[in-house]
Amino acid sequence: MLSRRLASTAVLVTTMILLVWLDFWLATDAVLGRAGVVLIGLSLILGALTAVEFSGLWKSEGEKASKSQSASVMAIGTALMIAIAAVPMLWRSYPTDCAIGYFGWTVAGIIAGLLVSFFAEATKFSGTSEVPGEVAGRMGLSVLVYVYLAMLFGFILPIRNLEQSNSLGLLAVILLIATVKTSDGAAYFAGRSFGKRKLAPAISPGKTIEGSLAAPLGGCFAAAIVIFAVAPLIFGMTVDRPWWFFIVYGVIVTLAGMVGDLAESLLKRDAQIKDSGSMIPGMGGLLDVLDSLVFAAPVSFVIWIATK
Repeated sequence: MLSRRLASTAVLVTTMILLVWLDFWLATDAVLGRAGVVLIGLSLILGALTAVEFSGLWKSEGEKASKSQSASVMAIGTALMIAIAAVPMLWRSYPTDCAIGYFGWTVAGIIAGLLVSFFAEATKFSGTSEVPGEVAGRMGLSVLVYVYLAMLFGFILPIRNLEQSNSLGLLAVILLIATVKTSDGAAYFAGRSFGKRKLAPAISPGKTIEGSLAAPLGGCFAAAIVIFAVAPLIFGMTVDRPWWFFIVYGVIVTLAGMVGDLAESLLKRDAQIKDSGSMIPGMGGLLDVLDSLVFAAPVSFVIWIATK
């Protein structure tokens, strides 16, 4: 299990490095001059695939009515939501005085996803429901998915365009991922090595208090490496934030990631499954990999803005 997890991690890290380089190159003035082109495409693919995984969480054999909408409906609604949320990335310099701002587009995307869900139900409605409330229940689950995924994809795009700086925006994305995933790794290995007391046994039996205490240390370490080593050595820049920024960022973003992990575990326990899928060997599904980033992305954005 551990060997497969490490192999998958190596593949994911290598792929991410290549995509980061490509996104940075495309954003230079000599090429497209627009940051996040690769990130938008990646978000659309990951969002649609994650929505497909979500659609399978609540499938129950033998029931008269499906608890969730079809995978295609949820994938289309999610992709549309992300595409609309990405509209500001079409500008070389998004106007700061635009009334709708960045997040107004994300809200518009969620509404568009809701319309997709409503249209899908309306076209197949026969005039009566076999189970009262089944239509509302399916649409409600779809809206949950749109809002849940909007927390990640609706915030990571503005993070990529942070202060409309190609270097700072990309560094901020790297910082988010490095902090969350390093803290995940620290919690995992500390829990396996020293963990004795369960953190939330009813929701996530594998998580321990000892692991949760190690997580912020891993997050702060990763944040320090990115800010004080990657920024000057790779990007040739200095992060214009107070010296204690990496501590605040590392601790708070790590805690948000832990909450996101627990939130996804709650949904899986409710659905009575262990993993959201089997797409990534040793790790489960996409949702199992992205869960800790969902709550961490908006928190990360707020910290950047608040410490400017």
